[in-house]
Amino acid sequence: MKKTIQHPISAVILAAGLSSRMNGFKPLMPLGNKTIVEKSIDLFKANGIDDIVVVTGFNAGMLAPVIEKAGALPVMNPEYESGMRFSLQKGIKNIRPQSSGFFLLPVDIPALRPATIQTMVQMFRENDQQIIMPCFEGTPGHPPLIPTRLKKNILGLTNGSTLRDVLFSHSEKIIELAVHDRGILLDADDEEGYRKVCKKWSLLDTPDKEECLSIINTLLPRDDSVRSHLANVSFWALRIANAVRDDVDTNLVIASALLHDICRKEENHAQAGANLIRGIGFESVSHIIAQHMDIQLDGGDNIQEKEIVYFADKICNGHTLDLNYHQRFAQCLKKWPWALNSILKRYENTKCIQTRIESSAKKSIEEILAGQ
Repeated sequence: MKKTIQHPISAVILAAGLSSRMNGFKPLMPLGNKTIVEKSIDLFKANGIDDIVVVTGFNAGMLAPVIEKAGALPVMNPEYESGMRFSLQKGIKNIRPQSSGFFLLPVDIPALRPATIQTMVQMFRENDQQIIMPCFEGTPGHPPLIPTRLKKNILGLTNGSTLRDVLFSHSEKIIELAVHDRGILLDADDEEGYRKVCKKWSLLDTPDKEECLSIINTLLPRDDSVRSHLANVSFWALRIANAVRDDVDTNLVIASALLHDICRKEENHAQAGANLIRGIGFESVSHIIAQHMDIQLDGGDNIQEKEIVYFADKICNGHTLDLNYHQRFAQCLKKWPWALNSILKRYENTKCIQTRIESSAKKSIEEILAGQ
């Protein structure tokens, strides 16, 4: 479902360059099932932003029909070889007058999540005179969300001046918004950058290790014992994932294991964690987190990622590996006898998953964990 926004917001995508460092024309290079420029447009449309200006220059005639078909407005900058300033000014001249702000995105930075844009829009709703600057682990990235009150300043830039001069002359108005999206820093400026962007895009729905650590560092103190448990569960979950013969997504296993107890100290922490991670944009991970305490076994033939994370959690006692989960469940029954049914169900599910893992791997769990 399309999201709606309270304040009219525009987007300017800069796609006028020569692509001189790339063996190909960047805006029309493939990214998933579309081109880079189409994915960039889709990023904003997914958040209800429909005033999207794409500034063209080199190969404008080839690019314009693609932009129009994707639902954006192509605007030609005849001075595209004279620098980005002209493209920036051309773009913001063509956004709707009623817009209160605009995103500015170079076309070669397309591997962002729609949830990141949504987070920035939410912040702008409360601070529509501020510049919203997304940051990953303290490093600013793209796209900034700029209030239209600065439009006049940008249009007044002359030779030798850049957007940076405008933004940092208003540094007191910059909100550095921490986002858990490494895509804000990845650009397809050359062949190597393009490969990294494509890899990131293929895994867009799953946080990579750096993004998981960003979430952990934001929410858990350095000395929190939960952190060692998360690392322990992810290590053994990966060992199991590599041992089973069914086709499992190891990236999804690692991310879910690293984040499964991210809200450990909250009431109903599994659902709280799932809600948090879903809000950041990781739907598949959130489903696994939601079931790491009470799993719903589907009865399929193949091992699923959620089973591996569930089982790895049950064999990790704090920061140590402890295969004697039978004893721990017995202790739970003594401690919480009123929870008999739920504890027994978790125990039976754990035994069932162990059997399924061993059947898939053709090894005992002891052999799997020993790396044999």
